Amino acid sequence: MEIIRPLPETLRPVTAHDSIGVTARPTFRSDSVAVTTLRVAPGGEIGTHPAPVPQLLLITAGSGQVRSGTDLWQEVTVGDTVQWSAGESHTTRSASGLTAIAIEFTTPL
Repeated sequence: MEIIRPLPETLRPVTAHDSIGVTARPTFRSDSVAVTTLRVAPGGEIGTHPAPVPQLLLITAGSGQVRSGTDLWQEVTVGDTVQWSAGESHTTRSASGLTAIAIEFTTPL
């Protein structure tokens, strides 16, 4: 057994895609799936980018907004899961901060 705690000192800044206030910690990786803990600081944003593979975003703390492409922003909060298809452009932001688990699949869902 291993307990993985995404403490602030274990999170790395994410600046790709003009992201602001985002930190991440890879949690698990195999040939078929990658799991990452993400934190978006208050006022932060994961910049618009295409999903390289099918992705899920599970909101575990806080709240924010997500959108696909230029669609309208949708509210998300604790317990919500967002699914993006491979190639789908998407953005996540939070006025108050959020923590999420990102799951990326290299095999079809």
